[in-house]
Amino acid sequence: MNSDKLMEEALGDYFDSLLTESKPPADKLPEVKPSTQNKVAQQLEPQTKPLAELFAEAEQRVAAVAEAQPVLLPIKELPEQAPEIEVEAHVEVIEQQAEEQEAVVQTEAALAPQEEPTAAEWQNIDTDYDFQVLFFEVAGVTFGVPLTQLGGIHRISEVSPLFGKPPWFSGIMIEREEKLSVVDTAKWVMPNQPFEPEYKYLVMLGESAWGLSCEKLFGTERLNRDDVKWRSTPGQRPWLAGMVKQKMCALLHVEELQQMLADGVDIEGH
Repeated sequence: MNSDKLMEEALGDYFDSLLTESKPPADKLPEVKPSTQNKVAQQLEPQTKPLAELFAEAEQRVAAVAEAQPVLLPIKELPEQAPEIEVEAHVEVIEQQAEEQEAVVQTEAALAPQEEPTAAEWQNIDTDYDFQVLFFEVAGVTFGVPLTQLGGIHRISEVSPLFGKPPWFSGIMIEREEKLSVVDTAKWVMPNQPFEPEYKYLVMLGESAWGLSCEKLFGTERLNRDDVKWRSTPGQRPWLAGMVKQKMCALLHVEELQQMLADGVDIEGH
């Protein structure tokens, strides 16, 4: 409470004392004599104090408030806050643990015994009961190729040799802007024999770029499956599908022959 407010209260009390006049209820006033009324009137007159005395009391109240010692209220200690969680450090720990777990999994996978890939099961060629075969001759040996697996026939022209190739690889022949890989069939079939055939034709194998050189073409013949002694296992000659009984000649397994040529091996697997 400041001094201005105390001063206002003192002045308010003073004016209230001037304006307030207590009177008893009219129905309860006893009948009194004039002399008695004068005495009562003197007693009912408001008791007022001089203005100077009221100001003096107000100043004393202000001084008392100013000199009063402040009352210190006890301060309740607040509970200690929980330590802040270091979120970033926690995330880094989780990421590190995840990386370590992934490394362990990769190591275990690398150390686990690996299953060796198994070679594709050999399957003989599939033909209709009646099918046509082209027969050709190389160094006195006759071969047959099913027409369904024949890629075409070309006359041998200029062949460009390539360095670093097997002895049975004659080179590249350009036919209608297409590069054809020419095989010296005699050296592929009989690598240790000194044959020097005069090749005239190139028998293409399927849709590949591989072609077998040959000296003669015997044309095509219609066979049925009973005319062939079919092989059930590849043995050491996966390129051989079977033997044509009447001609005693080899019927080629074109897909297997293509694979052997692509692998750079001859009939003996060298």
